[in-house]
Amino acid sequence: MFSNNDIARYYDLSEVHYRIFWDLEKSKSLHYGYWDATTRNFHEALLNINLILSLRADITPSDRVLDAGCGIGGSSIWLASSIGCHSTGISLSQKQVNKAKTKAEEAKVSERTDFQVKDFTKTDFPDESFDVVWAIESICHAEDKALFLKEAFRVLKKGGRLIMADFFKKENLQGKDAEMIRDWAHGWAVPDFSILNEFTSQIKQAGFSGFKTEDATEAIRPSAKKLYRAYWIGILGAKLYALFKNPTEFSKKNVETAYLQYKTLQKGLWEYSIVKAVKN
Repeated sequence: MFSNNDIARYYDLSEVHYRIFWDLEKSKSLHYGYWDATTRNFHEALLNINLILSLRADITPSDRVLDAGCGIGGSSIWLASSIGCHSTGISLSQKQVNKAKTKAEEAKVSERTDFQVKDFTKTDFPDESFDVVWAIESICHAEDKALFLKEAFRVLKKGGRLIMADFFKKENLQGKDAEMIRDWAHGWAVPDFSILNEFTSQIKQAGFSGFKTEDATEAIRPSAKKLYRAYWIGILGAKLYALFKNPTEFSKKNVETAYLQYKTLQKGLWEYSIVKAVKN
């Protein structure tokens, strides 16, 4: 439904929204973050998800990490800076890869990071190249999530860990509920969100074992609410912009998604989960 070029174009066009509303330049993050008892503000929440996932995956300085869907490199840079491991970030967007390289240079971690334009469902990395495959809110973009899981299993060493956080829709959605979820997904260039039970079955089919899921919905709720508040500012700006310019379809839909993601969350139509699996 969405080509790799469509997904890259979505992120290239929506980068300005992340800069304005999402602390992009400082946090280098395009995700929801993770709020817990220690979190004092939004910036800390955006960084905290890196700590949470690194602990869940037991990442050490000797690990080599594949950051699948790296954005502008925030997680890879955090991993290199805070843990000292090597992280390879891949994105469909050349613009994001270029920016990630610049950010890594600024953070003085270029020797422990590298960034490349690649599709995480079909990389050309050798078998058993990585200790960890890491993905935050990126696998939802894959039309066939099983292809990503198969590729992750291939590039992981024995004992390697898959760690990810993503959106999962609830089962048996119908009517208006299904329509709202679909419109939200398509506004983000996401073909569809997985159902968690179906996704864990795909994990097992890919060969992983020892997988665990953790419901982190409450840990992202403050960020979902922040994005919803941004909608009311964004919709006014979008209307003013449309008076003088011709906005792209993605730009128009991206504003609407800020409304839909929160309203569907309030209705309990989706959950946010952390997923870990091991290649034994």
